[in-house]
Amino acid sequence: VDNSLFGNTTTLNEQEGFISVLYEQCQQQFLPVELIHAESAGGQLEVVLEYSQNPVDMCDYIVLTKETILAVSHQFGFKALFLPKFDMQKAGNGLHVHLSIRDATTGNSLFCEGTSLTAKGSAFVEGILQHLPAITGLSLPTVNSHRRIGKGCWTGSVVGWAVEDKEVAIRVCSNLRTKQLDHMECKLLDSTANPYLAVGAMLNSGLSGIIQEVALRPSLHQEGSLVAHLGGPPAPLPSTLNEALDALEADSLLSKFFLGDKLSRAYLAVRRHEMERSSTMTVEDEVKEALL
Repeated sequence: VDNSLFGNTTTLNEQEGFISVLYEQCQQQFLPVELIHAESAGGQLEVVLEYSQNPVDMCDYIVLTKETILAVSHQFGFKALFLPKFDMQKAGNGLHVHLSIRDATTGNSLFCEGTSLTAKGSAFVEGILQHLPAITGLSLPTVNSHRRIGKGCWTGSVVGWAVEDKEVAIRVCSNLRTKQLDHMECKLLDSTANPYLAVGAMLNSGLSGIIQEVALRPSLHQEGSLVAHLGGPPAPLPSTLNEALDALEADSLLSKFFLGDKLSRAYLAVRRHEMERSSTMTVEDEVKEALL
């Protein structure tokens, strides 16, 4: 049994054959794999895809890479498990998304100026924060998804942001080479989600913030920030799927204008049916079903 931890070479060495074939298969499909490395749970691997300026292409790459992982796993007699939480005592499986904004004509960054966010970059982040509870109805769409979220889980537990803090919902990231704050990361997404809907919701929310020129709330690291914005502490993220779906239904930007009435009704009905079915299942039940 592989009980190695983050960055350990045990998984890489023991599964070298599998990893090599996986990488070769991705290369043959022109899937832009940047890195494959060992993650925090034993036997857990992370496949990092290169940044793409086309969000639809990026979502295509996610779907095709996941299918390739499943196929190569089967070839080696393995079963790939993407379940967000497979053991309550171990790190779960996420699908982290990094976003930035650029001028469509010049290609220049609109997200930052050196080590500071621009007005548009700030508004983009704030737009996502304002709709974040509703976004989780699309990005964390199963009962099991919410087992991975909480304090100490590297996902964030409240609606907020900070620079280079992996314990917040929205992490503004610095470029290791230039030190510029040139993109943001959201970890509130997993492989049970439809990436087209989840990423689309984030982009719509961010662009809405830019259009409305909203001001970015203080960072969670800023002194007094817990009471400096909106007159009180930051709102908690939805702790259950039911709360996330209710937030999505109540959010007119995402439920009415992004999804549209017909898709919104269908999506909510299906997810609520799945929620009811899963309501009495344990993690062990969920793992057993995922491995069928």
